[in-house]
Amino acid sequence: MKKGLTYEELEEAVRRLNRELSRMKQAEKTIRRSEEKYHTLFHESRDAIYISSREGKFLDVNRALLRLFGYSREEMIEKLSVSQIYAKPSEREAFRQEIEKKGSVRDYEIKFCKKNGKEIDCLVTGTVRHSTDGTVSGYQGIIRDVTEKKRIERLRDDINRMIRHDLKSPLIGIIGLAGLLIKGGNLADKQREETAMIKELGERMLLFIDRTRDLYQMEEGCYKLKPEEVNLLGMFQRIKKTLEPLALKRKIKFVFSLFGKDIEPKDVYSVIAEEGLFEIMFSNLIKNAIEASPRGGVIRICIDRQDGPGQAFHCIDIHNMGAVPVEIRKNFFDPYTTSKKEGGTGLGTHNALLIARTHKGTITFTTSKKDGTHLTLYLPKDLKSTTIG
Repeated sequence: MKKGLTYEELEEAVRRLNRELSRMKQAEKTIRRSEEKYHTLFHESRDAIYISSREGKFLDVNRALLRLFGYSREEMIEKLSVSQIYAKPSEREAFRQEIEKKGSVRDYEIKFCKKNGKEIDCLVTGTVRHSTDGTVSGYQGIIRDVTEKKRIERLRDDINRMIRHDLKSPLIGIIGLAGLLIKGGNLADKQREETAMIKELGERMLLFIDRTRDLYQMEEGCYKLKPEEVNLLGMFQRIKKTLEPLALKRKIKFVFSLFGKDIEPKDVYSVIAEEGLFEIMFSNLIKNAIEASPRGGVIRICIDRQDGPGQAFHCIDIHNMGAVPVEIRKNFFDPYTTSKKEGGTGLGTHNALLIARTHKGTITFTTSKKDGTHLTLYLPKDLKSTTIG
């Protein structure tokens, strides 16, 4: 029969008990700190967040959600159910089924209704919450109000539809009138040539207007590229001719080179691209270069090739001696980034980058007061095989 514990054994048992109590206290402190941190993150978050039961009762809501919907915490927790903030309560069931099927859903579009009755467009990221036995116990949702963004998008679409309609009608008239003048036979050779240019410019402007819809599809990543063989040198000559009035006004000269040598009239350099899009892209970039160049400067357009590991690129470099303003360098390719030049929209470089990326390429730039600005397009030589089939 075991005798009673010795004094030393009792001391050791007490020490073990104290160590265990110390660990328990430390664990309690850690849990408390975690809860406090969670509470702070939850309630101070700028995102509107709620936690609900599976039946649709609000279990917790943060301050941002209360501000968004205009209710007090007591109203939401004690009086409202989740379905009551839906503009169409039936949509809650569809959302519930979606997140239970996938476990989580990101940026689900839902219309909600605020306390004052105003409907708002929102994107909801929802996740399922589970109980200890693994069954669904409820949901957590993060709500982002995109009402203003949607309104601006609708306004932008309406404006672009009006622009397309209001600009196309007079352009079609100008093109038709120019065609009649050319056919009339009463023009001198120089007049016929200039009238033909007016007709060609009108037709190209009409094409640009029609292609604004394509640029939106590129933004969404759903544009279907239609590549073909394009002679870049012929395209550059057309663009030069179109921009000649602006270049002459600023006394700008053009220099074209192919593999480091001046271009000869017989030279041809072909790439695989969608010609209409490339013409828009290079028209924007070259026009920007003319406007940014010092008066009496030179625009150099150099075509070369670059071979890299497993990939070869066409390189087209557009250089002028103007420097990009420091304040817009970080956002140079962002939409509506402009140096506040007269008539500037800040979309030229953004649209150019969109077109380059749609062709599996990219555009980079370097700029300084000493060396001016180089805008370089890198276009994969095997574009056809990477975009078709």
